[in-house]
Amino acid sequence: MSEIRAWFAALHFLRPHWLWLLLAIPLIYLSFRIRDDAKARWKRYIAPELLEHLIVAHHRHWRYRPIHMVCLLILLGAVALSGPAWKREQPPFTEDKAPLVIALDLSQTMDAIDVDPTRIERAKLKLRDLLKVRNGARTALFVYAGMAHMVLPLTTDFSLFDLYLTSLSTSLMPRSGKDTAKALHAIEDFLKDEPVPGTILFVTDGIESQAILAFREFTANEKDKDDILVMCVGTSRGGPVQIAPNRFLTDRMGRRVYAKLDVETLRSLKHMDIAATTLTLNDDDVDWINAASSTICKLCSNATVKRAGSTKATGSPSPWQS
Repeated sequence: MSEIRAWFAALHFLRPHWLWLLLAIPLIYLSFRIRDDAKARWKRYIAPELLEHLIVAHHRHWRYRPIHMVCLLILLGAVALSGPAWKREQPPFTEDKAPLVIALDLSQTMDAIDVDPTRIERAKLKLRDLLKVRNGARTALFVYAGMAHMVLPLTTDFSLFDLYLTSLSTSLMPRSGKDTAKALHAIEDFLKDEPVPGTILFVTDGIESQAILAFREFTANEKDKDDILVMCVGTSRGGPVQIAPNRFLTDRMGRRVYAKLDVETLRSLKHMDIAATTLTLNDDDVDWINAASSTICKLCSNATVKRAGSTKATGSPSPWQS
C-alpha cells in the first residue's frame, strides 16, 4: 500500500494544461445522451400526457457504443499530451551544475602529522565526504606543489574520482615547493569556457605571501565569474613532517622540522572576500563548503548573475584550531 501511495505522490505532469481536455468528455457524452433521448426530440410535437404512452421503453443492458470510444480516446490523448512522469528532472539553473574545482596541495608539509594520520590523508577523507554530499555534481581535481597539474576534468563519477584521489601522495609531485598562484592561473584557464560560474576550493596548509597578490587580482577581475574557497588543514602548533614510516624531515642540525599553519595569512583572505575555514572533526566544514559552492548555482536562476562573494558565508563554521 505504501508503494502505491509513493507512486501517486511521485506522479506529476510536464504539460498539465492539456488536462483541460478532460472537461470535453462529460460535455460530449451528455450531448450524445440528449440527442438519443426520444422524449427530448418529440416533446415539442406531442403533448406531454400522451408522450409517455407513445414511447416504447427499451430495457436493454449496457453495451459498448462509439461515443464510449470517443470519450476513451480523449481521455488517453489528454493524459498522454500532459506528459505524466514520476522522476523530476531539475532545470539547468536549479540543478547544481555549477562546477567545483578542487585544488589539493601536495607540497611536502602536507605530510605533517599534527592531524591524524597526516594532513594529506585527512584532507582526502574530507574530500570523499564532500563528494558524497554533492550528490553527483560536476567536480574536477587539480594538484599542485612547485607546479600545478590537472588530475581529473569535470566529472560526476564519484568512483572514478575516489580512485584517483586514493593514489595521490606528496611524492608524486616532480617539483617541490608551493606555488598556489600557478595553480590558480591553471584552474582559471580551465574554467574560462564554462557557461556556469564555478567554485575553486583550495585544500592546503598555507597560502604563501606571493599568492595573496594573485588572489587579490583574481577577485578584482572575476566579479561576475568564479569564486574561491579555502579549507585549511593543520594547526597553529604544527607537527613534524613525515617522510617515511617512523622517519621525519630534519634540518641541518638534525632537528625535526615542524610545519605550522599560518593563521594570520589565512585570516587576511577575509579582507579580500575569500572565505576560509579550517578542517573540523565533524561535518561542519563539509556542509559549509557545499552550501557556499551552491550559492553561485542559486544565483544563476536570476536574469543577472552576480558574484557569489557578495552573498556567501562570511565566517568559518568553527574557530581556528590552535
